[in-house]
Amino acid sequence: MLDAEPWIRSFLAAALPATPWTVLFFPHSGGSASSYHDLAARLAGTARTACVQYPGRAERVREPLFTDVHDLADQVAEALAPIRGNGPLVLFGHSLGAAVAYEVVRRMPDQRRLVLVASGHPAPSRIRLPALNDLVDEGSDEADGPLVELIGSLGGSDAVLLDHPVLRQMFLPVIRSDLMAHSRYRPAAGSAVDCPVIALTGTTDPLTSPLDVRAWARHTSSTLRVHELPGGHFFTNERAEDVADILRGVMTNEQALDARP
Repeated sequence: MLDAEPWIRSFLAAALPATPWTVLFFPHSGGSASSYHDLAARLAGTARTACVQYPGRAERVREPLFTDVHDLADQVAEALAPIRGNGPLVLFGHSLGAAVAYEVVRRMPDQRRLVLVASGHPAPSRIRLPALNDLVDEGSDEADGPLVELIGSLGGSDAVLLDHPVLRQMFLPVIRSDLMAHSRYRPAAGSAVDCPVIALTGTTDPLTSPLDVRAWARHTSSTLRVHELPGGHFFTNERAEDVADILRGVMTNEQALDARP
């Protein structure tokens, strides 16, 4: 199992998987390990599954929220190193999680037997989130309006929390902090990974474009494969079984790990 308190939490499985693979999920802004219960369950029998738990949510609610993607990646990579093992590993990140997963891979000295799945996120060299700056600054209750509107427009299960005043009060500071860290994130110049990258994108996602996604090719010395799925930013919820099928395909094709351009 892939456990490293408090950073990485394994999802329990009723039986051992049929492959040696492990999938490690990285949540989106405002997300937690619980955000990936459904997708992890769909992979039961195929892979061991675990999720990074960011500070400031769930059982880590009393810890300070993170403010820098690079600092976060440093800490996750440090927690992952002693439990990594030798088995093949998929790092799956959606939206903010894709940036964190990418930076964690960059910090791993041995990137053999790794696959990075970047979902709902432009290539690091094409990140452009200036429109978020006006939405994520600390402010009055009145300033929450544009942020709430943005979250609602993107959909996803987190948007439901906005309908409950108490949950909304707890959720907004978390997502505001996550979005602020994401908007400030810039990769190191010329940065890349040495493992295959699979980029997933929704056909109507307002935060990415086909050019943004294909540009992931600049950030790997291995191969890039792109999958477009119907849906918006949270197409992973709308097409969860399609996403699971793509991951199963990766994990039943050992040759993908040895692919080089």
